[in-house]
Amino acid sequence: MSKGPQIAILGGARETAQAVDWVLHARARGQVIWGAGAEAEPLPLAVGSMDQVADVDGILDVTHAFDEKTRHSAMAVASQLPYARMGRAAWHPTDADQWTEVDSLEQAVAALPTGARVFAATGRGSLTALATHDGPVFLRQLSAHNLPMPLAHGQYVFGAAPFSVAQEVELLRRLQIDVVLARNIGGPHSFPKLAAARHLALPAVLLRPPALPDGPHLRSFEDVRAWVQTLPCEP
Repeated sequence: MSKGPQIAILGGARETAQAVDWVLHARARGQVIWGAGAEAEPLPLAVGSMDQVADVDGILDVTHAFDEKTRHSAMAVASQLPYARMGRAAWHPTDADQWTEVDSLEQAVAALPTGARVFAATGRGSLTALATHDGPVFLRQLSAHNLPMPLAHGQYVFGAAPFSVAQEVELLRRLQIDVVLARNIGGPHSFPKLAAARHLALPAVLLRPPALPDGPHLRSFEDVRAWVQTLPCEP
């Protein structure tokens, strides 16, 4: 009886645990390689390292939508391996939304209205780009810390997810926000801030998710099982 294929699961997104469960139920083997900045959680698979990727039969990408570093590192080691992405579909605006969609932080900051009070959910890595904005910036942080705020007109806004639409509406009103800046990561858990912007008729600037390597997007267990069945197995 042949062994199942060995899969490197690039972890970091909320769906990582589900991906591990589906891979095991599809009778595959694997290891989890946690993405840059991801908080590792206990899972029923060994934790691997990037230098082991070349020895697997396929790559299942379950990183954060904007974690290009981990994705590129894996493909640099094993660009010839079958690749699949398991993640959320990007958000799409309705007629009630006022979205400007851009491809980079620099474009996003350029799209902000002059002097606008900005609620940003783009991570601390965006502070350098946001330094060129001439209005107040309120940067969401999901974990409390004492790091200095480098922006003269900047402020951290701490809070633990999940947030309801009502909470986000109250926050945007209290901070007198003019525009919301966010990354389009998809899924229901991070959408309330954009639902709140819609409710308050506020504009939003969204960064489009970066391009992915060629490969199927897996949305269900059946998708994962079908993909696993295309991979080679050890006799």
